[in-house]
Amino acid sequence: MTLTTHNTFPSVAELTSTFADWLGELVASKDSFSIALSGGRTPIFIFDYLVANYRDKIEWQKIKFYWGDERCVSPEDEESNYRAAMEHLLQPLGIPAANIFRIQGEDDPADEALRYAQVLRDTLPIVNGVPQLDLVLLGMGADGHTASIFPNRLDLLASARVCEAVTHPESGQARVTLTMQVINRAERVVFLVTGADKTEKVKLITGGKQNAKLFPSTYVNPTSGQLYWLFDQAANPKP
Repeated sequence: MTLTTHNTFPSVAELTSTFADWLGELVASKDSFSIALSGGRTPIFIFDYLVANYRDKIEWQKIKFYWGDERCVSPEDEESNYRAAMEHLLQPLGIPAANIFRIQGEDDPADEALRYAQVLRDTLPIVNGVPQLDLVLLGMGADGHTASIFPNRLDLLASARVCEAVTHPESGQARVTLTMQVINRAERVVFLVTGADKTEKVKLITGGKQNAKLFPSTYVNPTSGQLYWLFDQAANPKP
């Protein structure tokens, strides 16, 4: 299955089905496969769909699971990206603990950014000094942020680190995020963008508008050239 640079689907369900087929083909093509999961409502829908329909269609035992970012809360907290993935995907599929590499949100953010960076270095191939994931899943906030790189912290785009400790600009909540250099070193990067609240930023960022440079999602540009945007009709309505 081939995805184009920009892919718009009539519904979230059709977006999910296409993504699931594509993921299965990617996993089947390699002996081992690494993926960084994202948080948000769209991934939960996708997780539930995969469990219900792709339990026996994807070689799950090949996959090593990482996270693109995490809120600095306990793994039992309702806001934990790890908890959402465990409840909706990893536990139902019986993914072994050895294949799960979580960000420890309950620990000191700065210390955890350093620790998780070392986890990635120890468990992933290093390409030009940077750990390389096979696939990074990203969402985009209505403010144009991605992972936990927010518009008020465009300075992080130049970070030479693997992970950074950051603070949400409105809530003040601490988070740990992969840096843009790690995202852009991935073999493939996929934006999963749904909902009418994203339409304005989708038009700006994918249309190459000058003020798109104000938003972190604009700077996702993997060196592999394999960047894919998957929208539902609400996020990217036809003209």
